[in-house]
Amino acid sequence: MKKLGTFAGVFTPTILTILGVIMYLRLGWVVGNAGLGGALIIILLAKMITLTTGLSIAAIATNTRVGAGGSYALISRSLGLEAGSAVGIPLYLSQTLGGAMYISGFTEAWMALFPTHDPLVIGVSVLLIVLGVSLLGAQFAMRTQYLIMFVIAASLVSFFAASSEVTPQIQIWGDFSQAPFWVVFAIFFPAVTGIEAGAAMSGDLKDSKKSLPVGMLSAIAVSFVIYVVVAYYLARLAQPEALVANTNIMMDISRWRLVVAAGVLGATLSSALGSVVGAPRTLMTMGSDKVIPFFRFFAKRSKAGEPVYSVIFTALAILVSLLLGDLNTIAPLLTMFFLITYATINLAVALQLGIGIPSFRPRFKVHISIPIIGFIWAVVVMFLVNPVFAAVAWLLIIAAYLVQVKRGLQAPWGDIRAGMFIAMAEWSAKQSQKLRSHPKTWKPNIMVPVENPLSWDHRLAFLRDIIFPSGTLRLFSVKITEESFNSIIRSASNRLFGRGPEIQEPSPEHDMKEEQLEILAAPLKDEDILVSTSVIECRHFLEGISITAQVMRSTHFPPNIMFLSMSHDRAKDERLEDMIAIAVREKMGIAVYSKHPQLDLGEQETLNVWLRRSSPNKDLAILMTIQLNRNWNGKLRFVTVVANQNEAAKARAAQTRLIDRARLPLSTESIILVGDFTAVLPDAPRADLNIFGISNELDGDTMHNLAAAVNTSCLFVKDSGVESMVV
Repeated sequence: MKKLGTFAGVFTPTILTILGVIMYLRLGWVVGNAGLGGALIIILLAKMITLTTGLSIAAIATNTRVGAGGSYALISRSLGLEAGSAVGIPLYLSQTLGGAMYISGFTEAWMALFPTHDPLVIGVSVLLIVLGVSLLGAQFAMRTQYLIMFVIAASLVSFFAASSEVTPQIQIWGDFSQAPFWVVFAIFFPAVTGIEAGAAMSGDLKDSKKSLPVGMLSAIAVSFVIYVVVAYYLARLAQPEALVANTNIMMDISRWRLVVAAGVLGATLSSALGSVVGAPRTLMTMGSDKVIPFFRFFAKRSKAGEPVYSVIFTALAILVSLLLGDLNTIAPLLTMFFLITYATINLAVALQLGIGIPSFRPRFKVHISIPIIGFIWAVVVMFLVNPVFAAVAWLLIIAAYLVQVKRGLQAPWGDIRAGMFIAMAEWSAKQSQKLRSHPKTWKPNIMVPVENPLSWDHRLAFLRDIIFPSGTLRLFSVKITEESFNSIIRSASNRLFGRGPEIQEPSPEHDMKEEQLEILAAPLKDEDILVSTSVIECRHFLEGISITAQVMRSTHFPPNIMFLSMSHDRAKDERLEDMIAIAVREKMGIAVYSKHPQLDLGEQETLNVWLRRSSPNKDLAILMTIQLNRNWNGKLRFVTVVANQNEAAKARAAQTRLIDRARLPLSTESIILVGDFTAVLPDAPRADLNIFGISNELDGDTMHNLAAAVNTSCLFVKDSGVESMVV
């Protein structure tokens, strides 16, 4: 299919849509209500939105290839399919309502010439005509507009050569007798929305990067001058009362009435044609992206590349709109839908400029203040025009966005969301560096060395209950390699300078462990828990843990707990003690999990927390208990062992104070056992998990003995010194 150039593909449909039904049939009414000064302010405020949006579209169009779909394509390729589809639907409705508005304007002008004709028959006839022309293809539709442009130019000459007498005094500010300022603005605003007619043809252009900016901005500039001059002539040639009462005033005061009548009919016809050509392309692109129901139907094209089914559906939608409303009813609705689209386009550009991603480097450069002004002003105007409708519209868009997010749409192109969130995270990290860390902000951020990912399934559910809903988890494994550090450096140097064999690619074992860790983490990621996985290569397992701990502690949002698993193989106790020593050195909290070989975590209901008076590890023990109890929704007990009955009352009072200070559930039980610690362990009430503190002298043997004595799964914890359960 032959592609269109700047003049035929962008400037012509844009200028003809702008110089359309509102200029001929409502600009006089606007001047009559608002006065010349009020009308010029309305024109300026409206043009400010379309100018900033036009500049934003120009920036996007010169940064990336814009295919079919116009503004929908611009938004979805920038903010993602979810945002594109959420805004694409009101965009399509605005284009469709635009077609209905233009046909209503044609009917109104026709009735002024032939008042005995049936308006419904006229409207349906015009719709069938533009439908037939659009089905013949965009090329044919564009060629018909050259004739219409000539007729419009002739009608303006006829109007400027008007023989009407000059009014003695131009009214600068009107009394707004027919409607308040913002209602007048809403009725006028569709006059300046013709940039969509050009943007919708983006897929049919030879060079959208060149044609969209040049065509749109030149059309905006030319039409602005024409609107200002026409408004001045209307105020000069007719009294406000006549402007308000007679919507066909341009026709009646011109030198050659039929020429202006032809201009009105031609402009409305061309604008309607632009809508019936452009709107189906938006619908077709949304169908191709599978973001709307019956997407296969709407995505189909004819052999000539025309979206036939989308054109027919759009024509039916226009017919329904014609039956339900007139020009004054449709115009404010159209204003709201266009403002939503323009606000989103400006937001997309502002975000890309704001986060400073290198991929956004348009040849047509705009300052970030331009899209910000465009976005804010479009949103403000929406609420000034109709705050209820504006609020409902944005809520519906947000709801549509959330529905699309839930669908998990996948697009073959990238978008800026990842960069946006990274920028937000970078900003947050910079701000957090300026503030001192405080126990009040503590949450479980756990790092976990995983020797064999295949044996960790049962532990992940337990870890999930410790960190859910807002904690983080970093899983890492170590691949043992005999290759020395010097040989790694030597191989890298050889590869860099082309000497000798290249450095070895990651081994199959390395890739296998990475895949196993990702599979292990997948269920937690499905719950929106922040989980990261990595595999490092070292000569020793402990060396890998030490290096990883040092690196992670120097990152933003570092882990504050090292979670270790105690093996039933007593030969590994020494290595466990070494790992605990690494965590102590890195000033991290420690949690050592001992799983019962048969009972596991039982019913996951009851927790025993063993505390001694002035325990140095009570803060982390209680914080982790709070997390577990929140997710298990079970029973919580504090257990303290005292040497004799004289100390029992003091211990119970201490537990009561602790429960109150830590704001624990009122159902928390207080258990006091009297006697030797080791001897009374079996007498403790049965629990699914027992939590003990790790003293400085506690070794692997002691932990095994404690676990055997209570005959349950156990968690041994050690404070880092920065936790606090009372904040």
